[in-house]
Amino acid sequence: MALPAILTESNEEEAARLLAAYYRRTADGLPAYTGSYFNSWAGGGDSAENRDTITADDLIAVSFLSVKIPGDAAIGFLDTHKDNISGLLKEIPWDRNLVDVSSAEFPQVLGEDSAAMQLWDVLRARDTGRWGIGRTKASKIMARKRPHLIPIYDSVVAPLMGLKKSDNQWITWHGAFMADAGLSQRMRKIRDNSGIEDPISDLRVMDIVLWMHGKQRTKPALRGTASK
Repeated sequence: MALPAILTESNEEEAARLLAAYYRRTADGLPAYTGSYFNSWAGGGDSAENRDTITADDLIAVSFLSVKIPGDAAIGFLDTHKDNISGLLKEIPWDRNLVDVSSAEFPQVLGEDSAAMQLWDVLRARDTGRWGIGRTKASKIMARKRPHLIPIYDSVVAPLMGLKKSDNQWITWHGAFMADAGLSQRMRKIRDNSGIEDPISDLRVMDIVLWMHGKQRTKPALRGTASK
């Protein structure tokens, strides 16, 4: 697939503007988009003390992206399935960046039989009965725990990445980095030029820029109604 134009070198200035706009504050001091707290809330989902377990703070952080976690799922994540989830998270590298995963390594890290894919299935309760966690919510939980490795899937960004469904999403995002050797460096430049202080991952820079760009193509998002 061709990379969306907003992520190309010729549009770095506009991409930085979109990222800065996402992190701006309103006149009353509130965040224009609550999603600007997603990565940093409570020290981050990949902090040393919490990286291998889903916590209540993770579920709060996910709520900043305009989704709600049903009670049954919350109990599963925090209690009944906690040990299983923790075991899988321990097998998913927290210190790997998607751009640094080689094509040969990809099946082990993010392939069909990987711990990441197993966790995806657990979060969606495919073997234990549905509990209201679809592909978007599952991706946001996993991106909170592994922000440098797992992308977010949603209805705004997916079409811009050429995705009609979530089945091949990780392959698609990985392929974008493999096809464009300068993509990761460009995302870091966009982050630096935006002036934001949050050291978000390359994936999160891409996600925010694409989402803001996608929303501009429809109608402006209002704080409190579409916080991403």
